[in-house]
Amino acid sequence: MPTSMGGPGSYRWMVLGVSTAVNALAWGARSTFALFYVAILEEFAWGRGPTALGYSLSWLCFVVFAPVAGWLYDRWGVRTVVTIGGLALGVALGLTGQVSSLTQYYLCFGVLSAAGIACILIPSTAIVTRWFIRSRGTAMGVLSAGNAGGAVAFYPVNAWLIATLGWRSALLAFGAIVGAATVALALLYRDPPTDEEPPSSEAQPARPKGARSTGETWTLRRALRSTRLWAAFTMTTLGVIGFQIMATHQVAHAVDRGFPQSMVVWVFALGAACMMAGNLFGGWLSDRVGRGWVFALGSIVAMVGIGCLALTRGPHDLPLLLLYTASGFGFGMRIAQLSAIPADVFAGPELGAILGVVQAGGGLGGAIGPFLGGWLFDITGSYELAFIAAGVAVAGAAVAAWFAARPIGRAPDAVPRLEKSTGPCRP
Repeated sequence: MPTSMGGPGSYRWMVLGVSTAVNALAWGARSTFALFYVAILEEFAWGRGPTALGYSLSWLCFVVFAPVAGWLYDRWGVRTVVTIGGLALGVALGLTGQVSSLTQYYLCFGVLSAAGIACILIPSTAIVTRWFIRSRGTAMGVLSAGNAGGAVAFYPVNAWLIATLGWRSALLAFGAIVGAATVALALLYRDPPTDEEPPSSEAQPARPKGARSTGETWTLRRALRSTRLWAAFTMTTLGVIGFQIMATHQVAHAVDRGFPQSMVVWVFALGAACMMAGNLFGGWLSDRVGRGWVFALGSIVAMVGIGCLALTRGPHDLPLLLLYTASGFGFGMRIAQLSAIPADVFAGPELGAILGVVQAGGGLGGAIGPFLGGWLFDITGSYELAFIAAGVAVAGAAVAAWFAARPIGRAPDAVPRLEKSTGPCRP
């Protein structure tokens, strides 16, 4: 067991760093898909729709694998499950580079990569929520900032690999990087103390606003009967739908309005930086004023930004485009709450499985959002209705988040705490 970090209170930052890194690796595999998508289209005559379906399938399969990954984490521990996830994702990427048919492509990238991503993301998030109690929002902000950081880091890496090796060998090399790095990082994990109070550095005078402390714990079965769980699921689903509509179609809309593509790329790269800043600020602020308030504030900023992009008619409206870019800060403020809110409510030894159910909503939203935006454009000839749908989804997510995060004195459908353990303990 590592002991060189100054005790449990200090080691939590190591855990946060490891989780941020493995999250960046997992999200890097998904977010850089567009680079390989173009290369696959050039080699095969599958068509854009069938080829893009592999990406949508990876989101849909995440709906199934996320709860399974959480259940496995509750029983096997974070090291084992993240290691399995890293190996599965690395193999999936390597095999995708060898496909010769759509069926192989769907199985390798759509199914196997989704299993690997789920086994990385769910345990690495759950372990952080257990190490960080009082400053959980801040920790989730750092963790979610790493997701965007993975895209920023691996876009140039994979572009270089494709240009140098070709897309097939590039996927094989990228899979080896992801697999080896994830397995090595997983060895650094350590579970939080279970037979003592939280680390002293976490013992602040008060719990985060909106967090519940009832002396009770939740089982997955009881949580599934709770309206608060399904509010959190709805929050995640609608939040990802709104975000994915904008993230998938923002470039196409700007280019349609006459903005040079080279400028658009840099403008939206700035938007990613704003989102990372929002991740950090939103997480920190939610520890002080409450998760629901921060989610609502971020949603308002995001909706204003969506309106600015919808009103953008041409290059003369550059200020509106820049305002939309800055609204990435609002989108980012919300992301840290997607895990912090259910972790506040459903603390206990089955938190991993419960978080898996909540995050499955993100898989559903990720499958719906891009398709919905494109379908609305196809039937109307513009993105106006798609952007309205994104705004409605963002607002709906805020309402669901407010309901899920509302402070209560006691959970009537929770069971009494029978043990002190907050998760599997591994030496």
